[in-house]
Parts: sequence; structure tokens; C-alpha cells
Amino acid sequence: MIMASLRVVNRLVCRGFIVLTLLLMFFNEVLIYYIARSNWQKIEYNCTRLLLIADPQILGTSYDRSYHGPLARYDSDKFLQKSFEHAVSFTQPHIIVFLGDLLDEGNIATAQEYQLYVKRFKRIFQNKKFTNRVHVPGDNDIGGENGDYISNSNLRRFENEFMSEDLFDYDNHLRFFKINRMLLDFTNPDRDHNAERLRIGVSHAPLLIGGGPLLRAIISDLDPHIIFTGHWHESRIFIYPSTKVINFYENTVRHFDLKGLKEQDHSYLEIMVPTCSYRMGKSKIGMGYAVLENYDLSYTVLWLPNRFVLLFVYVFWGLFVLCGAIVYKMMTRCPFRVAKRQTVYSRVSTIPQF
Repeated sequence: MIMASLRVVNRLVCRGFIVLTLLLMFFNEVLIYYIARSNWQKIEYNCTRLLLIADPQILGTSYDRSYHGPLARYDSDKFLQKSFEHAVSFTQPHIIVFLGDLLDEGNIATAQEYQLYVKRFKRIFQNKKFTNRVHVPGDNDIGGENGDYISNSNLRRFENEFMSEDLFDYDNHLRFFKINRMLLDFTNPDRDHNAERLRIGVSHAPLLIGGGPLLRAIISDLDPHIIFTGHWHESRIFIYPSTKVINFYENTVRHFDLKGLKEQDHSYLEIMVPTCSYRMGKSKIGMGYAVLENYDLSYTVLWLPNRFVLLFVYVFWGLFVLCGAIVYKMMTRCPFRVAKRQTVYSRVSTIPQF
């Protein structure tokens, strides 16, 4: 009787742990994205919408050869994919802009590794409905950080894989200029008609904070209304020529009059988009969302869940279940042994004595 009741309790406890584990997985893998999305700010304009993605840095195989490397790559890819799907569904962007460091090991990858990384990247960020895209290379894509050598082959394969179908003009109103601070270069193939467009500079590395001959050339030749950058994994707003730097981590919408900023204040605006990869070690990660209505810019950040916290919860729950199972087994097995000994003793005591 006792053993039967303990088996029932054991079965119920096991089922309870399984149900709680499934609920935890549902929360961490599904519900948490909807919770984060519920805090995103809607921008109620029916104009050009931009989704800005900085430093996804698809993990490679060279830097992390540990036994858990494949699991880390899988988890990072799935996090980026789910975040991208929710961001696209929320913003319905006309244009998706990738601000460099698409790959983590693009500058050191062999040809075969590079193709695998590109395939993973396109699988993560695939969407047949939203095909207007702009890509700029980062130092992890082609090299160039801290004066590292940038090979022509690295640059060429990035251009072939990512930039061959990129957007230059959109709707006869917007014009995108790709700026490469590592090479001190930028695109400007149709300078005669630049004045007719709202000019958007896109660069991996920040520009206004550094100054120098490249910035002077950009201001002189491109005269951009707005510049979007990444690289630092931070969310910041720069206004040039003042030294004003705004750390933008609020869950709000910022509004800018680009025409007034340029023509009246004689200033230039740069928005640094934070990284969207939790593997960069930042507690605040997200994707930029910008809406342009004529020369009015509205900008916010779609903040993403802190994946490291969720992974820590998995570890804590696993340890809790393991310890609970050990304690439970010890508590349930000991009474059996005691009861068995008592039964044996009672049988011995009942043997008639002669």
C-alpha cells in the first residue's frame, strides 16, 4: 500500500517538473518576444519606414571551438531570427539597412567557411516580401580594425554576396550613400542630382565624432541630412559641429527636423544603432526603427530581450530539478528500506520458539 502511494506521488512529481519545464521553455522561447514587442513604440506615419540592423555578427567556428560551440551558434542564430521576424512584422519596413559586422569572422574565414556563414546569415534574415536592402561592410566582415590589412578578396566577396542588389535611390526621394571609414571611401555615383534627394549616409563606424579629412569630404561632397552607424554596440545620437552626445536608451520616440537642423542650425545628425546580438555582452540590445515623412525623422529603438538572463534561468532551473530529484529519491527510498527491515524483523520475531 505504501509503495503504491509513493509511486503515484513519484509520477505526479515527475509530470509536474515536465509541465513546469515546458512552461518555462514557452516563456523563454515564445512569450518573451511578445512581451518585448508590447513595449515597442508605434510611429503613426504612413511614410518611408526603415529597419536598421547593426552588428548581428553571425558567430563563426574559429574563435569558439569548445564543446558547446555548436549550441551557442544555434541559440544565437535562433535569437536573431526570431527578433528579426518580430521587428519586420511590427515595422513593415520599406527598406532594411544592415550597418556592418554582419559576420563575426568574415575577415578571417576561408572560402568554404565564408559561404557557410553567408548561408546562415541569409537564412536568419530572409523575407521574400521585404527585399529593398542596403548593406555596408564592417571590420569583422572585411578587416580594418586598428589598422588591420583589408584584402581586395575580402572586399570583393562581401560586395558579391551582399551588395550586388543593394538599393541606391528609393521612390525618387531618398538616396543612400555607403561610407567606409576603414578605407576612407564613400559612394557618390550621381552627384549632379544629389540636391534633389534626401541624403542618407550609412556607415559601420561612427563619423561625426572622429572628424578628419574623411568627414570634411563627406560634408563637402555628400552633405547628408542624416547618418546611421553602428560599431560601438551602443545607442547614441551625435550632433556636429557641437560636441553634444546623447545616450539614447529610453523607450521613446525622438523627432528631428532634418531640414531645419541643416539649414537653420548648420548641424549634422548621426544616429548610432545598438547591436542586436546578445553575444556582444551588452545588457541593452535592439534594432533601430526610423520613419521619414518628407524631412521629418522619427526614430526609436526596438529593444530586445536580454537572452543571457533567460539562459541563466535555464541553468538555475536545471540545477534546481537535479537537486530536487536527488533529494526526492533519497526521501522516498529510505522508507522502503526501513519498512523492509521492519517486516523482516517482525517475521523473525513471530517464529515459534521450541
